[in-house]
Amino acid sequence: MTENLQGSSLTEQTNSGRLPQIEVYSDLHCPWAYLAVFRLRQLWPDYAEKLEIQWRSLSLEYINRRGTPKTILDLEFDVMKQIEPDLPVKPWSRPDSEWPVTIWPAFEALECAQAQGSQPAFELSWELRRAFFEDSHSLSLRSEIFNMARKIGGESGLDQDRLEADWDCGRYKQNVIRDSQRGWHELKVKNSPTFVLPDGQQFANPAAGELKLDLKTHAVISYTPPEENWVTVYRTFLDAAANSQPDTTAEVPTATSLD
Repeated sequence: MTENLQGSSLTEQTNSGRLPQIEVYSDLHCPWAYLAVFRLRQLWPDYAEKLEIQWRSLSLEYINRRGTPKTILDLEFDVMKQIEPDLPVKPWSRPDSEWPVTIWPAFEALECAQAQGSQPAFELSWELRRAFFEDSHSLSLRSEIFNMARKIGGESGLDQDRLEADWDCGRYKQNVIRDSQRGWHELKVKNSPTFVLPDGQQFANPAAGELKLDLKTHAVISYTPPEENWVTVYRTFLDAAANSQPDTTAEVPTATSLD
């Protein structure tokens, strides 16, 4: 389970107030978050008119002060395929020297998409993850990130020129660190991914089971499947979010950009 080994996205796009909002705190190259988003997308047609997703950067490299080693993700990849055989996952096909050492550029791109609306962000959040896990595209390289954005095309409502301009000037760069700080230090989320409901309830890595790794020998010690069916678990908290009221006592970040 990808989590803090040591112990807000703030965009111009704000919720109109018509729909309850779920915040998804996650790292873009976290396989558990990839699994969670894969499952969320399967159920989303039933909730698209009831909820809005806000993607929050939860950088593991920030909290762990290093990139996630490829050896750890390799072990988790194998488990992902056992948990969800249809999950698009393939072994890293490029030289190990091209393994992305930082995910920050991809976080920034997602922030730029979210500034344009929930639908562009929803689609880019998936494509960034899928392109990394299935096609071995780098989440560190500007050119590859922009190509991922182009792939979701105009159907998502994404303005490619605006995204590139915002990314190049670092307009939403500071939001990545502020999201991560809020997630790890203020909300004290347990791991990536964590779903935060409008009333403040948190659901960390729902219905994923528990994986124990030996980081010294790079081996899987054990995997314990969840007790409940994932569809039941997801529908329970999605329904709760759709019917919940915002936590008005919580401090809500204000939208920020660097002009």
